[in-house]
Amino acid sequence: MGYSQAQKAESRQRVLETASRQIREHGIEALGVADCMRSAGLTHGAFYGHFSSRDELILEALEHAVSQGAKRIASLATGAGKHGETPLQSIVEGFLSERHVKNPGNGCALCALAGEARHANPDVREQLTKYVRKLASQITQAASGGGEKPALGIVAAIVGAITLARAVDDDKLAKSILSESLALVMTQDGGAQ
Repeated sequence: MGYSQAQKAESRQRVLETASRQIREHGIEALGVADCMRSAGLTHGAFYGHFSSRDELILEALEHAVSQGAKRIASLATGAGKHGETPLQSIVEGFLSERHVKNPGNGCALCALAGEARHANPDVREQLTKYVRKLASQITQAASGGGEKPALGIVAAIVGAITLARAVDDDKLAKSILSESLALVMTQDGGAQ
């Protein structure tokens, strides 16, 4: 008995979500097709019914992760006023949280993959480049002006802070990296009271 188009789309979505999480947790090169398919509840043989190659899966999973990140940032910016925060403050506090540090599989793809991206294929680098620009644009809007250049600095600061906080083996130092980065970035908030 064959699968309906809806079932196939649902299965493909599960594979993308699984691969997206796995590349953020373990890196692009660690993604194994068999393990990904098994984790998504499908057989290895079903892979080619959804994707033509592992590279296609990686690019689509990365696109999925980037899309999730952009939506999360937009949601943080939109919900900012509820807690008396500026949009930038809401975004940066959401980004620079211990939860984000400890859950790379559900976090920002750029934070998870920045270190290995320079060794990645051009398509992966292109995807991450687009995300840097998108994130900078979202930061520019949230920061109530200031333009793209300061926003790029903020993106670099928050991505770097998460990357460093994940790299160190000292929780106190990791927390200091997050809090000091937050304080530094917030000096750029044109919308602060």
